[in-house]
Amino acid sequence: MGPVQSGASWLALAIACAGAAVPGLAAAQSASAPNPKAAATQVQELVVTAMRREELLSRVTASVQAFTAAKMDVQGIKSFADIAKFTPGVTYQADRHDVYIRGIESTAGSGTTGIYIDDTPIQVRALGFNANNALPTVFDLDRVEVLRGPQGTLFGAGSEGGTVRYITAQPSFTNFSGFAHTELADVWHGSPDYELGAAMGGPLISDKLAFRISAWGRHDGGYIDRVDYQTLDVTQSNANYTDTYVLRGALAMRLPDNITVTTAVNYQNRLDHALSEYTVAVSNPDRGIFRDVTPDIQPDKDHFWLPSIKVEWDGPGVNFISNTAYYDRSEKVGGYSGTIYDLSYFQHFTVPAGYVDQFGFPQTPTYGYPSDPEGNPCANNCTAFYPLLLPTGPNAAVLGPLANYVASNLITNTQENFSQEFRLQSANSNARLVWVAGAFFSYDAQRSTEEIRDPQLPALTQYLWGENMATAWGDNLLPNGDDYINDTLAHDRQYALFADATFAITPQLKVDGGVRYAWTHFDFRNFNGGAQDLLCGSGVTDCPFNTTSGSKDEHPFTPRGSISYQITDDDMVYATVAKGYRIGGAVPPLPIPACGPTPFPTSYNSDSVWSYEVGTKDRFFDRRLYVAASAYWIDWSNIQQAFYVPLCGIQFTTNAGNATSKGFDAQFQASLAHGLEVEGAVGYTHARFTNTAMDANGDVLTVKGDSLDVAPWTVTLGGQYDFQLLSRDAFVRADWEYKSKRTAAIPAEDPNSAFYDAGVVPNPATNLVSLRAGMTFGRVDVELYCNNLLDAHPQLNLSHQDQETLMYEAETLRPRTVGFSATIKY
Repeated sequence: MGPVQSGASWLALAIACAGAAVPGLAAAQSASAPNPKAAATQVQELVVTAMRREELLSRVTASVQAFTAAKMDVQGIKSFADIAKFTPGVTYQADRHDVYIRGIESTAGSGTTGIYIDDTPIQVRALGFNANNALPTVFDLDRVEVLRGPQGTLFGAGSEGGTVRYITAQPSFTNFSGFAHTELADVWHGSPDYELGAAMGGPLISDKLAFRISAWGRHDGGYIDRVDYQTLDVTQSNANYTDTYVLRGALAMRLPDNITVTTAVNYQNRLDHALSEYTVAVSNPDRGIFRDVTPDIQPDKDHFWLPSIKVEWDGPGVNFISNTAYYDRSEKVGGYSGTIYDLSYFQHFTVPAGYVDQFGFPQTPTYGYPSDPEGNPCANNCTAFYPLLLPTGPNAAVLGPLANYVASNLITNTQENFSQEFRLQSANSNARLVWVAGAFFSYDAQRSTEEIRDPQLPALTQYLWGENMATAWGDNLLPNGDDYINDTLAHDRQYALFADATFAITPQLKVDGGVRYAWTHFDFRNFNGGAQDLLCGSGVTDCPFNTTSGSKDEHPFTPRGSISYQITDDDMVYATVAKGYRIGGAVPPLPIPACGPTPFPTSYNSDSVWSYEVGTKDRFFDRRLYVAASAYWIDWSNIQQAFYVPLCGIQFTTNAGNATSKGFDAQFQASLAHGLEVEGAVGYTHARFTNTAMDANGDVLTVKGDSLDVAPWTVTLGGQYDFQLLSRDAFVRADWEYKSKRTAAIPAEDPNSAFYDAGVVPNPATNLVSLRAGMTFGRVDVELYCNNLLDAHPQLNLSHQDQETLMYEAETLRPRTVGFSATIKY
């Protein structure tokens, strides 16, 4: 549907957006889902396993947000990006698939948020560019739990800021259930969405053998056109579309002596056909025109297998759980445009002496500009080729016969993770002493390979500098056509012992304490080379690869303690202190000729947080209003951070600076008369660096008072009305999500930082409104929905390759989407 709508289209939109989704799908997906009709009298209690045991959410001494299958359906949640919109204190970075909780965010080293499928951790370590997490889809899940604050005691390394848990639907030994779901939607300014999925399960042998299987596929239509940068003719419409396929299967057996064995397999395959970035200078978001001028396609193909075996034994007074899992993942991503990166890098060697950049800053020649990449004077007047990049893309006028120059980037990330956990815990959750103890082992092999494929570089080198490859670069192209390769193979090994216990001093007053002690080992070997590595002298061909290795051993200790008081059955207050950490690591050295003489570090240590939280969970008005609120103060020390070197565009990882994050989050759910339910959440995060950190050269990395890259305020409000229409269940629903603008500078926006970039600006505030409606016809639920009702299109994540690049790219919210879905329950 085009950017300009007819009156009939607006009428159709108004009808389509006049209501809300039907909760029947949720009930079909999860046997534990609350009955929507009961919500008219009391807010339903949820049971979660955030503390590795079943507990009512209102009794957990931590800030937890839980999404049942019912809730995710009625809110139109398809991925973690949607979950983050409804969770205060949580930020999702779509371009890196990163999850940040309470301001604890970093693109370097191990992840700051633990990601689990059932009992298996799957988060990725950042070894190079674009170390993206493979976040699971939410089809046929029982629920998703988001635990805010460090969870290192029970969930180990990587849960420094919090943990996200995907709890899959399990086989039932007693009841058959299933559903089939289909959906079709129109994306404003883009191509349609559609999906199809089904799930079923139940006993094969009553009370002895049960199964659960599901299959799902979804196509998310694109809305960004690829265009020829010289003519702006469309070469591919709606190029940033995504296809995702999911298969799940589980078989559960009850054996003698109260033993249950569940084998499961999770498979997910996702293909983003192009990155969702548009070129600012040639786009017009107000008219729904989004264009990308990069000549090379940047897809992201990601798939994983996760087989697991879970053994449970219900003994006298105790339960024993063993979880064995193997996670095999491969991602091939064009993390950045090889063409745009190369041209931005090459134009550093064509800058005229005394040049003043776009922000009014004079540029000091580094290699005695004008020069070739080896620092030797150009054989021709190479300053005639500046700039190689305009705001609208490559500069065809100066590229002349090489105006169709194309280079491509390919980053390959693989993970092969084996994990084993044993837990022994008390069986009676109502006992005066409730405890859990266990052992954990994991061995993770991860590889990151970055390649820039540039078969036209010999011709471009001759054209720009009047020299051959060996003279200008000190090397020739690699045999496969790469001009640069960086390959890192790393191993993480962890052994850990942990224990946690809750003791009721009185029926109302409880104390909890937990500890985890781990033995961790990290090692890597790296080789890199190619013409762009610039490690060889002028005229040297067949330059050898630069090979390095490193390792890090640590013994982290993460305690946790809390105290809670149950004032009444409906009111509880608590206070918690907890430590979280991330494992340290090692990194390859940067090429000095390319990146400058700074002694960049080759290893980094673990960082850690201490979190202090107080909270309350209350039910009012005969349990028709539920309120949960918490306030926190987090001290983050020795932060692992990634910094980009402006000269060469390569990043290094080091420990730089300390920070505090303080704030609060509050959420409520109220069931009013006549089937009307309202809910909301608000979060505030004030995250600032507390010192100025410098590198060995005295260059400022972080500035005291600068912000971590997180929006201070997030607010969500939603309302749902259940009613009868033509003697059938129906309801309407509306949701509003708000994220504020960050008002304090991050280091890249601070002129006092060595990595200041005047072109980097904070995201604006965003508002997102969605409406849903539906009705039940026997076993069939139908829905109409409208996401991003106002077609908001803020300019987000504005970026360019380096300070000298005139071409800017940005992202935006997914355009207005109007759709229909149907679910058949059986």
